[in-house]
Amino acid sequence: MWHLLRNAENSPSQRERAGLNFIQNHRPFLRPYQQQKNFETSMINSNWLDSAIDFQNLSAFRKHSKMSCIFIISTATVLFFSAHLCASTVGIATGKATIDGRPLLFKNKDRTDNFPSDVNFYQAGSGEYSYVFQQNDGQDHTRARMGLNSVGFGIVYTTSENLAGAASGPTGSELCAVALKSCSTLEHFRNLLDSTNGKRQVHEHYAVIDSSGAGAMFEVDGTTWVGIAIVDSIGTMANTAKFHPSAGPPASKSTSPDREARAEYLLTHGPEAGLDYQYFIEEIIKDYCRTQSDENLMPVGQYYTNPVLSRFKTAAGGVIRGVKPGDDPLCTGIMWLGLSEPSLTVILPFFSCTGEVPDFIRSSAAGQGMAGSSDRVRQMIYDYTYGRYVDFYADTYTLENVRYRTAIIQDSLFQSYERSLPIWLTLTPEEATVQMKNWMQGMHQWAKDQYDLIPAFISVSRKSTPLIKNYVH
Repeated sequence: MWHLLRNAENSPSQRERAGLNFIQNHRPFLRPYQQQKNFETSMINSNWLDSAIDFQNLSAFRKHSKMSCIFIISTATVLFFSAHLCASTVGIATGKATIDGRPLLFKNKDRTDNFPSDVNFYQAGSGEYSYVFQQNDGQDHTRARMGLNSVGFGIVYTTSENLAGAASGPTGSELCAVALKSCSTLEHFRNLLDSTNGKRQVHEHYAVIDSSGAGAMFEVDGTTWVGIAIVDSIGTMANTAKFHPSAGPPASKSTSPDREARAEYLLTHGPEAGLDYQYFIEEIIKDYCRTQSDENLMPVGQYYTNPVLSRFKTAAGGVIRGVKPGDDPLCTGIMWLGLSEPSLTVILPFFSCTGEVPDFIRSSAAGQGMAGSSDRVRQMIYDYTYGRYVDFYADTYTLENVRYRTAIIQDSLFQSYERSLPIWLTLTPEEATVQMKNWMQGMHQWAKDQYDLIPAFISVSRKSTPLIKNYVH
């Protein structure tokens, strides 16, 4: 089925027939990135955004811009990490590896405590940069898990299992927040590492990008750090530090080799024109297969998700698209973030210029915002009898259904963003900020409303489930 849809002509009837047969017959799992763009549905109200937001030049917003989906890569500038303690998975693609020359970061953050994950905005004080960032519930701007600031500096990190921090000083998340407040270039981050040598409780791998389109990775402990060379080729690395002089032995029974192998496969089978943020979202952070054979022959039933990228204890997933020379970082930089296991939720857009994150999205909202909505869907996929993160096995029958429906919402967000960005670039910074804030809040509300309908749909037989209509048409 994968090959049937991947090689099908662009005839909607041919591809739609293939996709609908797949769903109705419960065929082996096919990722929505290849199939969902050709399905129409009736769940989404296409008039909602028009009445909610006063866009300038709405007709231009509606114009189509066809996006390509090709799935083979030649060479790219990519490095990859995976860690065992917090077991997060991060990766980087410099501008040389991407379609548009803008660098990319991704992170799947794993945790089994302090549900839920949250997202927040920090307004700069004197001599600082504003930034949007992912945080743990109950924490503040002093502890960032990933983020993007107002000058195009982005950062993600994952804990290293075989490095040690100093006895005092900033932790990994605290150093991440300091970097977002104070750094605009890779060199600034290197200077920050130098100035905190011996004074940080850090044992992390960091991946950073800046507005030049460049990126870098570092192995960092409490006293020293080592830069990892990024060349114009594919590179992979496990969660254990490999270059740092103080690295100890790797942890036993780590699931990281499986996740590294899967990530490497996905990175080396990306679009032949180069990687893009949509591929990072749909194909990497949302992936829950161990191997390509698993994906091609996904069983309907129970699937063991511990050693995969989007797994039973992944609490957030994000993709940061940076900027290149000539871009306005406030307008072009964007962080896409999901506040739950990425394979079962919608990845929402956030900007570093909007001044706030909508309250109804945050975990402090009634019903815990988008994280709470995602957890209600998650309870239909995993067994919560003994707790939230005890069951390693996903119900693939339900997850397949959820992914099909979230993919339609996700694609609508992509298309709306791609149509809106050229309009924002023609405006003054003040006008663009207002437009972007209105768009973000409106699309967040629309996406959450549609996502909240999913539990009512997935208990219905697929043959009787009404078709859905894509928002952008």
